[in-house]
Amino acid sequence: MSELLFKICAVAAVASMLILLVKKWGGELGVMLKIASAITLAAICFGAVSPVIEYIRELSTLGEGEGLLQPAEFMLQVLAVAMVTHVSATVCRDCGEASLGTYVELGGKAEIILLSLPLIKSMIELTVELL
Repeated sequence: MSELLFKICAVAAVASMLILLVKKWGGELGVMLKIASAITLAAICFGAVSPVIEYIRELSTLGEGEGLLQPAEFMLQVLAVAMVTHVSATVCRDCGEASLGTYVELGGKAEIILLSLPLIKSMIELTVELL
């Protein structure tokens, strides 16, 4: 088992126990502790993605000129949007605002569609050139 996964599991287990204790004592600090735990775990997970980002950057330098650069940038942007959206929606749901979480996810999907428009345009242009 990797050190990173162990760290994630340990933080989640400790945070879960602390949240249960705070809730049992009737404290409203449970929600704040839950949000702080989610942010901490998200930061650890974002750190885990850094090798993927480096790999995509490495791939983008393999192509001549702009060959692979545009899709690589697109993948990095979509990855960032997906992770931020998921964490934000989860925090909203944990705070009891499921509808806000749904709208955060909807906004993330709309952002991904907007990010993909230039890539779709270049694919269409390439298809027209080939025909």
